[in-house]
Amino acid sequence: MNTLVERLLRRYARGEAAAVSEYVIGDRVLDLGSAEGWVPEALAVRTGSFACGVDVGSYRRARAPYAVYDGRRLPFGDAAFDTTLVLLTLHHCDAPETVLDEAVRVTRCRLVVTESVYRTRLERFWLDRLDGRVNGFRHGGRMRRALGFRRAEEWRRLFETRGLDVVAERWLGSPLERLVHHPLLFALDVSRRCPGS
Repeated sequence: MNTLVERLLRRYARGEAAAVSEYVIGDRVLDLGSAEGWVPEALAVRTGSFACGVDVGSYRRARAPYAVYDGRRLPFGDAAFDTTLVLLTLHHCDAPETVLDEAVRVTRCRLVVTESVYRTRLERFWLDRLDGRVNGFRHGGRMRRALGFRRAEEWRRLFETRGLDVVAERWLGSPLERLVHHPLLFALDVSRRCPGS
C-alpha cells in the first residue's frame, strides 16, 4: 500500500474512532468490516476497551486483534460484544441484511453504523464514482466495490425491521467534506439486551 494512502487511512481511522467513541457502551467492541484494523487499534488506545476487527479478507495492518470470516456467519457467540461498529461497510455487502443480522446476533447492547448516504441523483453519482476510485487504492484493488448506497430513510427502515432503536443520529465530517461525501452515523440499541430498555 502506498505510504501516503496508508497515512491518510490511519488519520481517517483515528477520526472515526473519535467520532464513535462517545456512542460505545461496554468494554468489548467489534469492528465489523475492519479493513486494515486501524479503527479498533485507535479505539483501544482512546478508550482502553478490548477492540477486535473482522473482515472478509486478511487485510490487517494494525496491531489490533483480527479475524477473517466468510461474509455470512461471524465466528463469535451470541452477544459476545457490548458494542459492534459497522463503519462504511454495509454498502459494500452483497447482502447487507444478512451482515446486519449477524451484527445484531453478536451484539449485547449497541450497534454504531455509519453509511454514506445520498439525497439527490447528483450526490449518488459522486458516491458511485468516488467510492470505487478511493477504495481501489486499498488491498491491491481487492476491496469490494460499493453495491448498495441508500438514502437515510431506507437505512432507518431496515434498522426498524430488525427491532433496533435509533438513539442518536448525526452527520460526520466537515461541511466541506460533505459537499461530496455524506457519512451519517446511527447509534442503535439492541433493545432486548440494553440495560434500562
